[in-house]
Amino acid sequence: MPMPMPMPLQSLKRLLETPQRFARDPLLFRRAQLLNFILLTLTALMSVAALFNLIIIGDSRLALIELAMVVAILLALWRFRCHASLQGPAWLASSSAGAMLLYLIVHTEGDTNPYVLLLLYPLFVYPLHGLRAATLAYLLFVAAVLAIFVYGWAHWSISCPAQTLFNITTALLIGGGIIHYYEHTREEALNRVRTLSMTDPLTGIWNRTMFDEMLAREIAKTGRHQRCFSLILLDLDHFKRINDTLGHDVGDAVLREFARLLATRTRASDGLSRWGGEEFALILPDTSCRQAEQLARDLLETIRAHRFPRAGRVTASLGVGTFCPGNDRATFFRAIDQALYRAKRQGRDRYAMTENDQAAD
Repeated sequence: MPMPMPMPLQSLKRLLETPQRFARDPLLFRRAQLLNFILLTLTALMSVAALFNLIIIGDSRLALIELAMVVAILLALWRFRCHASLQGPAWLASSSAGAMLLYLIVHTEGDTNPYVLLLLYPLFVYPLHGLRAATLAYLLFVAAVLAIFVYGWAHWSISCPAQTLFNITTALLIGGGIIHYYEHTREEALNRVRTLSMTDPLTGIWNRTMFDEMLAREIAKTGRHQRCFSLILLDLDHFKRINDTLGHDVGDAVLREFARLLATRTRASDGLSRWGGEEFALILPDTSCRQAEQLARDLLETIRAHRFPRAGRVTASLGVGTFCPGNDRATFFRAIDQALYRAKRQGRDRYAMTENDQAAD
């Protein structure tokens, strides 16, 4: 049996781990990992730097500034880890680091050593904020660096100021440009992966994984806002017969056309997904039982009137239900599933409500 980890090591392990609330989105999870690392690193570095400047260098003003940054970063770390807040702590981290780098230039009165550190800024501002926000932040940072240098040109003793200004500007623009290009290609790749992981490759609508995520989100919203949402499960009737008699290529075409047809009758806020095989699911936020029932009737009429390429007339059976505060997810979904099969037993090409919704009529 493995030895249990000591409590201090367990606490350190939890501190180093990225909150799993971001794990569903690969892009956000990567930003959360980077933010967690930056906040912990900045806390350690600023604490050591403050002690060094206070005890060794004797610069109490710089030490106090660094200690104030440590307090601000600890607050950002607390908000990030306890409230799963990403944007505010990320901006605080990048702003604190940028302000510290600018202060070093002023503090050393144009010494060239701090300029090497300036290239650290785009290395974490781009992964933290994404292309648009990071590009704006970096351009403002470059403008601030140049403004400070122009001010120092008249007030500090800088050897070869024109050459130094040219070298700094070139390094900042080229370094930032390279990081911008890298981040652009990386985000494109991650977005492709994210889209593929959430999309059904045949129909182009959301897949089962995304359906589960949307359903969990709507259930959470129901608890917070005390509002109901509805769900419709749709199953194509006798789909196996289409595959057996007309071929799987026709069956695939029917599925694609069916998904397109449903998409034309839903709102932008609705969540349409392929639940599996010939079954589809439609999440209807802020929709009452009566509204969902009316939509089910409209969908059945639309499906009946449509002629599918090479397959002709195709029908579907629907199970309809409404989730309200206090409901249980597993019980609710089981009731929807039973309603769907009740519609099939009653002759197909129809809808059936859950027993709870029938009793509420």
